[in-house]
Amino acid sequence: MRLEQILDMLGNETRREILQLLSERPCYVSELSQELKIGQKAIIEHLELMSDAGILVSKVKKIEKGRPRKYYLIHKDLLFEVRIGQDSFNVETLPLEPNEKVLELFPRLKKLHERIDKVSVLSTEDRLRELEKIYSELEEEKRNINEARKITEYLLTETRSDIKRLKHEIVFF
Repeated sequence: MRLEQILDMLGNETRREILQLLSERPCYVSELSQELKIGQKAIIEHLELMSDAGILVSKVKKIEKGRPRKYYLIHKDLLFEVRIGQDSFNVETLPLEPNEKVLELFPRLKKLHERIDKVSVLSTEDRLRELEKIYSELEEEKRNINEARKITEYLLTETRSDIKRLKHEIVFF
């Protein structure tokens, strides 16, 4: 996937709305058309563009009555983040597998990861309950890490700004 293609896809409000819906669950064309109140032809064009860019994949599912339906979903290997600030622009692909060295830096996250690995031996009901607990704890850990990240980004921005100012002073004085 080319970064320019992905950013171009996100520049369109309808495509962002489609992605929002598909982040909740796979949908077929007429569902998206009804939900967004946009014609099916336009929806199909957006879906084809995003599929060509590698953002979406489709799966055909047989239904009880009628023709099989083509469901669209966000590609499972797609995860990236865009950060724009006064002194920075950064787009990064996020890893889809945990980095063991990073897990060592975050003990609570490491324990949650280990718990996820262990649930496969539980019964379906117990596994569901345990995964729901883990999910809740992961959400809390994510909030904490995001707050720490915000502080880090603030400090980076301030430091970068000071460095630029001091370099400017050295050059002109």
